[in-house]
Amino acid sequence: MTHAARAAAEPLPSIAEPVVSTVREHTAAPIRPRAEVPWVSLRFIAQLRMTYLLCEGEDGIYLLDQHAAAERVTFTRLLREYEARSVPSQALLFPQVVDVTAAELELVEERQKEIAEVGLDVRARGATSLSIHAVPRLLSRASPERLLRDLLTEVSRSGGRGFSDAVDLALATMACHGSIRAGDGLSANEAKALLVALDDADFAGHCPHGRPVVTFLSYAELERKVGRR
Repeated sequence: MTHAARAAAEPLPSIAEPVVSTVREHTAAPIRPRAEVPWVSLRFIAQLRMTYLLCEGEDGIYLLDQHAAAERVTFTRLLREYEARSVPSQALLFPQVVDVTAAELELVEERQKEIAEVGLDVRARGATSLSIHAVPRLLSRASPERLLRDLLTEVSRSGGRGFSDAVDLALATMACHGSIRAGDGLSANEAKALLVALDDADFAGHCPHGRPVVTFLSYAELERKVGRR
């Protein structure tokens, strides 16, 4: 199944769904045993089950969750762009029409400027629908409707706290849906590019929603496991 087909098949979030864990909760120290080891120094060996990237370092074996790693990279880049108020947009070839509630329509009309700063070009289209004309360029692989609903869900949950309080969570969820997924085949060059990108990310050992990015096995531990020590 293609990425687009999987995205279309996944259920879209509703405002009533439970709140996911907050982005700022997951700030544990990097799982890498030596912080000075750059990701780009690792040698990519293989992709396993179209989900994990097996890499070799001087100190041991690294197994990366490709989606968690890509999500961390995408979130870091998207957050930096948003904080600079310079999120590049990708125009859609054809606007996508989305049915919404009266409350959601009112929210979009009230927050038109703030929504545009996230990289979404959304316009009212009648009394019960919106049209999406552009999405953040970093998230162009994601479903435009899903990105819009990600944003509306978090803004609605924020209640009286305001739009800015919802942005971190909204961007994290949008980054999740706009990143490489489990099941996506990666070439060696794509895997290496992800390692390079991780060196520039605000790496905290987890994706923004808390899943570990990497598991490490030192050569000493490996040798003990196979009886060579």
